[in-house]
Amino acid sequence: ATLALQEEGPFGEGCSAVLSKIKRGVSDVRKAPDLLDKDVPPDPGAWEFLLRVASEKPTFAKQVWDTATVLLDSSGWAAALKPLERKERFNVTKAATRDAAMAAGLLARVLASGAAAELAEVLPAAVAVEADPAFCMAVLSVLQGPGLPPEIASVALGSEAGRALSERATASMEAKEKRQVIGGHGKQSFGKGDDIAVFVCEGIHGSHQKMDIKRGV
Repeated sequence: ATLALQEEGPFGEGCSAVLSKIKRGVSDVRKAPDLLDKDVPPDPGAWEFLLRVASEKPTFAKQVWDTATVLLDSSGWAAALKPLERKERFNVTKAATRDAAMAAGLLARVLASGAAAELAEVLPAAVAVEADPAFCMAVLSVLQGPGLPPEIASVALGSEAGRALSERATASMEAKEKRQVIGGHGKQSFGKGDDIAVFVCEGIHGSHQKMDIKRGV
């Protein structure tokens, strides 16, 4: 916990060692979930460390999301996260396409556990409007899925951040559909006797350098 308050140099030097211990602890908790409440008391300082790592050390962000998802299974750990400011430091929009579902799942856990009262605490609208479309669709999927209480999902989807995610995902889908229409038939093969349209340039002439382009015979 004290490492979270260190200057950039000491923080960076000690970060990897602490994360290695956390990784082993998470593995143990997965094997025996009761250990979380019995042997790992809620610690706001630990949350500050994880938030700082996700924000300043994006290489380790995936481990932070995984760890946070496990910790939020505990009501005590969720309560320890709730009063902290700048939860957007989880940096979930930086998730690669392959990790979008994990980051979206963390958002859902933060909301479902009560650690955040609204989506914007973790995902501000100003950030959502520039999020990767794959991430936006992953978040919308979990918000509309059965794992989140309907009242929480409804508030999240209707928020400014939720609308921004929806608009971003919709725009991406529409652009994809347009590309499919333009190139709808893909590459075509032509035989010797097929009638292939050929266009020829007949030269440039006149004071305005007019070019005549006509369909060949």
